[in-house]
Amino acid sequence: MTSVLVTGAGGLIGTAVAEAARQAGYDVTRVLRKATGEADVLERDLRRPLKDVPPCDWVFHLAGGYAGAGKCALRRADLKIARNLARWGRDNSVKNWVVASAAEVYGCIDGLGSEEAPTRPVIPYGAVKLAVEKLFRHAAKPDGRLVLLRIGEVYGPKARLIRELTGRLKRGRCPWPGSGRVPVSFVHVEDVAGAFLCAAERAPEGIAIYNVADDAPTTWRAFVCRIAELQDCRPPIFVPRWLARAYAMVDEFASLMAGRPPVLTGHALSLLTTPKALSNRRIVAELGFRPRYPNWRAGLEATLHGLSHDAQDGRAQSGAARASA
Repeated sequence: MTSVLVTGAGGLIGTAVAEAARQAGYDVTRVLRKATGEADVLERDLRRPLKDVPPCDWVFHLAGGYAGAGKCALRRADLKIARNLARWGRDNSVKNWVVASAAEVYGCIDGLGSEEAPTRPVIPYGAVKLAVEKLFRHAAKPDGRLVLLRIGEVYGPKARLIRELTGRLKRGRCPWPGSGRVPVSFVHVEDVAGAFLCAAERAPEGIAIYNVADDAPTTWRAFVCRIAELQDCRPPIFVPRWLARAYAMVDEFASLMAGRPPVLTGHALSLLTTPKALSNRRIVAELGFRPRYPNWRAGLEATLHGLSHDAQDGRAQSGAARASA
């Protein structure tokens, strides 16, 4: 039986990846910061050197900081974790890795971004993810597999994105910076899990990079307005970007003085106003990835109303199932 170590297994994507791997027949070990008492869980703070972690056939690496965190916090989390994990992998001759990266490594994407698009991050999250990619590329073994998955905007029933947006829309307080007509690629969390399994089953030897997104890039405006429609709420108010930037500057200063988290940061503003539409052609062609929710509308309706994905799209089938067919 193929053994898999899943880091960040308590997070949104990590939970889905660990469950999908278990259902696919893998021997899964989950790494969490706090123990749960379950037999397949290891309690480890990955920011510290790893000890007493059994070797495995594959590592699915998802542990890291929140996209909205600052540069210093991300470096203290993501880079430390990556260095410790790579060192442990080298010492234990671990050959095969699937590492979660992000669309933010590209920065401002012109049109539909392929894996060959320039990597020019504009926010700390993208810069740190790119640094993590380079670290694992340097540590990769010649006879092993390293798969870097550059993931689009992830949503799903337990996603922070959905929870915060629905909460603000229902309260009637959801201003949005700019026009919202910024291209973006979304992907359902179940399809991200499917992409990890596709990578483990079909990735070629060596280093490979794949975008993970659904088939239908959209805009933030369309996505958020559809949430409002499905929740029977008023749509957000779109405010000029210059006004949002001024508000963010004032709010960050006020929050620092008051010792509270800011409502809007310059970091978050860039996250929501930088184009990041991705092409998924490579992962579809090379790994047989087929998203269960090939468009964000089907996935969003299933997320918010529990609609059957089969009713939404006749092609609906898990990426992992199709890859192994």
